[in-house]
Amino acid sequence: MFEMSIVRLVLIVLVAASLGAFWYLDTVFYHWDRVLPQPEEMVVETVPESPKNITNFNKPKEFVPTNEWQIIGEDQPIPPGLHVQIDLQTGEKKAKLMEDNINNKSNSLAITDSNKPENLKDPNSLPDNSHKFRSYEELKDDLKDLNMTIKSDMDVMDELTKKFQEQIKLYEDSDKNLQNILTDLEYLLHQVDTAEVFVKNKGIQLIIMPCINSNSSFLKAQGALILGSAASNNQKVQIASLENNVIPLLLKHIDNEFTFSVQKNCIFALSSIIRRFPLAQKQLIDNNGIQTFMSVFKMPVSEFNTKLKLKVTQLLEDLTVEIEDAKLTFKEETNKQLSTEAAERVRQYDNLHLKDKLVENGWCNILGNELIILSNRLPLDEESHEMVVASGKSLLVLQKLCKVKLQGNKEFYQSFYTLEVFYKQLFQNDVFFDELYQLTTELTNTYDPVLE
Repeated sequence: MFEMSIVRLVLIVLVAASLGAFWYLDTVFYHWDRVLPQPEEMVVETVPESPKNITNFNKPKEFVPTNEWQIIGEDQPIPPGLHVQIDLQTGEKKAKLMEDNINNKSNSLAITDSNKPENLKDPNSLPDNSHKFRSYEELKDDLKDLNMTIKSDMDVMDELTKKFQEQIKLYEDSDKNLQNILTDLEYLLHQVDTAEVFVKNKGIQLIIMPCINSNSSFLKAQGALILGSAASNNQKVQIASLENNVIPLLLKHIDNEFTFSVQKNCIFALSSIIRRFPLAQKQLIDNNGIQTFMSVFKMPVSEFNTKLKLKVTQLLEDLTVEIEDAKLTFKEETNKQLSTEAAERVRQYDNLHLKDKLVENGWCNILGNELIILSNRLPLDEESHEMVVASGKSLLVLQKLCKVKLQGNKEFYQSFYTLEVFYKQLFQNDVFFDELYQLTTELTNTYDPVLE
């Protein structure tokens, strides 16, 4: 009897404990007995996809090619049929459309080096950097997967020459193809090695001469610009220009052409050809080049004419300074062989009689008149400051000859004094004008009639 009571008591305790547990769970976790949806049945609210709601992280911008060079961004894909250029030194990549890219499914690649050494004489004296650079053939292999055809600057130049010969037969002023060819050539020929290959491959005869002899002002201007770029500090191109008798043609266009771009580029080409080259300067003098330059100062006054006068004055100033530099080099040279070469250079300059011919053609009076005009037009702009420098330095170099021609010209002396006072005031506020102040002071003292 007693055992039955104990069993009943235990059962009652268990039932009570169970009821208490159910009550606790129901109180704390009120939805514990519900069935949770399976993962595949869960509904997630989404926003409809649209261009405004989609963010494309790290997606490169689409490359849209044109006829002009454009920089290719890092990891930016490009379409086939483009002319691609890579600078080996900077790693910069550029691309543009090729003229004949209609059915072209591959890209053309030009390799350049912005820091390429010139006139390398002793490669053994340089450190071994071969592990840093890949060969031409290695680059071609590496770029096969990019659907590119690798080309050197020489290859591109040859292609441009062939295209020019084809397009020149069909040329009209509106022809963009020929304009693009000449623009690309001018870009390439700034490099000394490329320019030398250009003249070796008869580029002057095949491209420069047809342009300069053309009836088109654009072709004349572009041909002169290309020649000037190629001949700048390049003796081989200077010699080739002399041999092809280009100088008389350039002089003719300065005198007879009325298009500013043609005249300006012809002066630029002449300055590139004749600088530090007495034989070319002789050809210029023999073909009335001095008279042609003087005629620029007789042209109607205009903004363009002012620019041309400045170009001519700066060129003639450089030529007269060259003569003095050659004499100074000969005087100071101690090496026997170099002294012999310096003596020959001085002899060639002396045979030109350039200073005498300039004075005979009224150069002293022209320079004096320009300074009188400038002194009456104060204050001056930047271009006028440059004209004061070029004219003043020329008068100082030619002082022995010009003093005789300008003796007694009070208006001329007064212009010096006016400019000296003007630049003294500017110098007091800005040291930039120190050179101009010193120059005009020296001119005033040199040409002072009281001190003569």
